[in-house]
Amino acid sequence: MGELIKIENLRHTYPGYEGREVVALTDINLTVNQGEFVAVIGTNGSGKSTLAKHLNALILPTGGRCLVNGIDTTDAERVWDIRQQVGMVFQNPDNQIVAAVVEEDVAFGPENLGIPPAEIARRVTEALELVNMEEYRHHGPHLLSGGQKQRVAIAGVLAMRPKCLVLDEPTAMLDPRGRKEVLDSVCRLNKEGITVVYITHFMEEAVVAHRVVVMEQGQISLTGTPAEIFSQVERLKTMGLDVPPAAEVAACLRKRGLKLDKNIISDEQLVVALCP
Repeated sequence: MGELIKIENLRHTYPGYEGREVVALTDINLTVNQGEFVAVIGTNGSGKSTLAKHLNALILPTGGRCLVNGIDTTDAERVWDIRQQVGMVFQNPDNQIVAAVVEEDVAFGPENLGIPPAEIARRVTEALELVNMEEYRHHGPHLLSGGQKQRVAIAGVLAMRPKCLVLDEPTAMLDPRGRKEVLDSVCRLNKEGITVVYITHFMEEAVVAHRVVVMEQGQISLTGTPAEIFSQVERLKTMGLDVPPAAEVAACLRKRGLKLDKNIISDEQLVVALCP
C-alpha cells in the first residue's frame, strides 16, 4: 500500500481574543496509506476536526505541510485535484443535502465536475448501491431517517470517485440504529478499497478501524491498533476518554484476579474469554 496522505510537522494557528495566537495543532506527523481505515479520537477541542479539514485543503497549514497523493495542499492550482481525491462528510446530513430528490443530490457533485450525463447516471446508481440506498433514489431526503440521509451524503461524495473518504463525526447526531447504518456502510466501502479517515467520539466505532490515532491538546498522543490503544484503559480515562465497555469490564476483571488477555476490546472477545 502506498502513501495517500502524508502530514509533516503540521501546525495550525488562528487569531484568538484580543489578537492572541491560538494554537490548534502542533507537530502533527501522520501517514495514511491507500486502503487503510484510520480512526481519530480525542476529547472536544483536541484538534480532530481541524486536522480533518486539512486533509482536503478546507484549511491550510500555518507551518509544516500536508501532502495528498504527493500534492501539497497549499498549491492553489491543484486544490480541485485534491478535493476530487479526498471527499469530506460532516456531522449534520441536513447541511450537506442540496436537492429535493435523492438521485439529484448524489448527481450534484459530478454535474459540477462536468461529467457527461450517461457517466453521471452510472455513478449515481453505483454510489447509491454502495451505501444500500438505491431503492430510495426517487425519495425526497426530508422523508429519510438521519442515518439514511447521512448515507445519501456519503453517496454524493462517492459519486465523485474519491480515493479517500474523511468523515468528521458523521454519527454524532444520529441514534444507535442510524450510527450502525452509517458505520456498516463505511466498513463496506473500505473493503471495496476506499481509504477511510474516521473522526469519532464513539469508542465502539473506532474499534473496527485498522489503526487508531489519539489526539490531545492539538497533538497526537498515541497511535496503534485498536487493541494496543484500548488496552490502555487507565491512560485513556486520565485523558478524559471513554473506552469500549468490553475493554473496561475486562480490565476490572483482571484487577480481581481473572487471567484475561489484555487485548480484549469487543463484546465478542469478552464472551469467548469468559465462556470458552
